[in-house]
Amino acid sequence: MTPELLRVKPSADGWDLAFHLTHIQGTRVYWLRMASELKYEELADFFDWEKGEFIREYDLEKIRTALKSSEEAVSAWLSENLNEEGAAGPYDHPLLYLQHMIWHEGWHAGLIMLGLRLAGHEPPEEWEDPNLWGQWRNYG
Repeated sequence: MTPELLRVKPSADGWDLAFHLTHIQGTRVYWLRMASELKYEELADFFDWEKGEFIREYDLEKIRTALKSSEEAVSAWLSENLNEEGAAGPYDHPLLYLQHMIWHEGWHAGLIMLGLRLAGHEPPEEWEDPNLWGQWRNYG
């Protein structure tokens, strides 16, 4: 991803890649706060609460930093709560928060990859394996 590619769209009427990334961040953080009983207020959410809308951020480093911080927060929260019984905010179990995020982020990841492909910047398989699919595999 480069700053120039943040303005690429997977379709003429679709969101640009910056909005996909900031929407991932905002959704991840919002539902983490709901599941954790409003903890994690320090995480960037790229949401204008007064206007009730997501904010497109075009500073790639700011996006990367925010996504890394929320990734760490989600991982820590799940490590602490995944084996707990019962509800986590609006979820019947913490695992359902994880499932929600996997579905949500997978949808965005597909559109981001499509946008990159249409712009002539599809990531090579050598990048995809360790950075996408390798996250789900145990290579020993």
